[in-house]
Amino acid sequence: MKLSILLACLGSVSPVFARALPALAAPSPQDRAAEFKGKLRPAVAIRNYDEVTKLLKSYQDEAVNYVDELAAQMALANSDEIEREFEMLTKCWKDAFKSDFVSKIYVYHSNLATDPPKRKQRYVLIEQFRTTMTKFEANRTGAKEGPAFELCSAEFVAITDGFESIGDFFMAARTASAVAICHDITYRAKGEEDLKKTCEYYGRAISGFEQVDLKHSFYQQCKQRWEWLVREGFGAPPPADPNAPAPPPQPKAEPAAASVTVSTAFVALKSVDEIQRPNYNADDLYAIWPIVPLGAKGSSGVFQSLEKSPLLLRPDSSKVALDFDRDGNADKVIPITGNAAVVDFEIGDGAEKRRWAFLFRTGIQQDVFQGLQTNLQPDDLQMRIYVLNAGSVTTTVNGTALRVLDDNMDGTYGSAPKPYSYGGLTDGIYQPEYDCMVVGASKRARPWSKYAEIGGGWYQLEAQKGGLQITATPMTLDTGTLKLDFKGPAPTWLILKGTDKLEGCYFDLVDPTKKSIAVPVGTYELFAGELRQGKKAQTMKCLILPGSDTRKWTVKTGQESVVALGGPFKFEFAFEAAAEAVTVKGKSVGLLGSARERYERLWNCVPRPEVSVRKVGTKKGGKPERMGIVMDLLERNEDGSFKYSEMDTWRPVDSAFKIHKGEAIELQLVEKKNKLFGEIESDWK
Repeated sequence: MKLSILLACLGSVSPVFARALPALAAPSPQDRAAEFKGKLRPAVAIRNYDEVTKLLKSYQDEAVNYVDELAAQMALANSDEIEREFEMLTKCWKDAFKSDFVSKIYVYHSNLATDPPKRKQRYVLIEQFRTTMTKFEANRTGAKEGPAFELCSAEFVAITDGFESIGDFFMAARTASAVAICHDITYRAKGEEDLKKTCEYYGRAISGFEQVDLKHSFYQQCKQRWEWLVREGFGAPPPADPNAPAPPPQPKAEPAAASVTVSTAFVALKSVDEIQRPNYNADDLYAIWPIVPLGAKGSSGVFQSLEKSPLLLRPDSSKVALDFDRDGNADKVIPITGNAAVVDFEIGDGAEKRRWAFLFRTGIQQDVFQGLQTNLQPDDLQMRIYVLNAGSVTTTVNGTALRVLDDNMDGTYGSAPKPYSYGGLTDGIYQPEYDCMVVGASKRARPWSKYAEIGGGWYQLEAQKGGLQITATPMTLDTGTLKLDFKGPAPTWLILKGTDKLEGCYFDLVDPTKKSIAVPVGTYELFAGELRQGKKAQTMKCLILPGSDTRKWTVKTGQESVVALGGPFKFEFAFEAAAEAVTVKGKSVGLLGSARERYERLWNCVPRPEVSVRKVGTKKGGKPERMGIVMDLLERNEDGSFKYSEMDTWRPVDSAFKIHKGEAIELQLVEKKNKLFGEIESDWK
């Protein structure tokens, strides 16, 4: 990872490993920062609040850094232009993330503007941070010497204290996370790590980010790592509750024999449906695949999930190429045919050099998105490269074929899941992308898991050298079973994840034979699932994801636990009441199940509920009126710009309903016959 990337942002999309650390930074190259600024400024100039909000969501890491840079500039030399920009950024950030991050940064730097000594002290600390980060990066990519990491840590500690002393909790959080990483196990030799200090400084980083109300992906990773370290005894847990119930059972997990490390062989997937995968994107509906966005001729992009991604170049309007050494020159031209194609190349260095592949295509002029006609064809100003994993490796464990798919597209076959933000997700909810594996002759993949049953025996699996090798350890495990009881359309897959000692374990409860699933003893929580009906363009589907209050399930030795999910389905929503009208906020309309699970990214089955309004204290509502939805993606405003974007099609649009002036009211949302869910209704609120 280059120094420019490390300094650019700490808002990583990298996974949090149970026994590793968050990456200091995301692959957020300078061209994305420039791209964000290039799109932001015109939107600010015409005061297009909707466009600015969309940009903040699409470029969150770049936006975090931009806000801090703009605030520092404001403290030096403010202007009406900067003030107008902050006014928009504050409102749009609040709308996008329900967070006061921008306003907190603005207030802090406004105070700096009247305190030149403190402003100078901050400048000195920033330069010290850059200098120490340079040393850290040189050691990380070079000798990886323990004393050098210790020196960097000591300097980062002093810098963290300095930032906290001047109230810059944003930079203090960044620097504290650097201290933690200096002592965590990824860069330290066995026996050199200091996990108590790692835990302490991840805790300080979390506190700093919370002080400025910034809970982005890197914050989430720090928090997950900190929580794991606390559970493992490296930090002070919260005080024990004497009235708390007994702790859940933990699995008895003991090696039954010596570990075996086997080599793997690369195999590219031939098509998107070669293997049935527990993956929302793994179908022909390319319009909602992950995207590598390119601009006009001469532009470039990267795979955000791939740490050392090659550049994707657009040398002219009808060509795409790969630039492996990122020198700006095309090394491999990719034919653009309009059909899906597989591209493979080498990634990694030295002993970890391995092959990797992706499936890609570009859009066509007359296509549909959520059933609406649209144009997805590249033009002179933009090109979307729709991508999906096509890389896998094969080997044999316990005499059984094992194929591992890099479905989170991070370049490692058999790595931890990564959270992503996609269109159709509720703010603050993330879709996990995760690797999968095929065991034996099955055509159906299951999630990659630390513990897995293979050939009749339980094994602990660990990827080595990016997946070039797999270490399999025979295990003796206490097990029970899980059985899915779902009210409503049958899920195509539904994955639970283990907690505590089962961190890193993932099990799909949907079995074609409808049998219960054997799992290690312990506590499980919902990870992800999918409902799907129909084929090709008529496909209806949605994700099933956990909410903040979704229940958990405990499995005991030799016993079966039933996982009850599904109906009755309920709407959640928010509204704003004015003197003579009430507006239901379209983006707030969500769908919950009986265990408080969430149904997200509804495709071709977007709800359009009817809204009933009643006076508080009465039992009967008025005549229901339907909320609006996007009916035409090609509809334009008076200035010729498109009225709606694809992001607007996932939920209803804001809809206003008349009320009597000064009357206290309650609302209820009801859809009697949703195409996928049937009847859905909300409580009165």
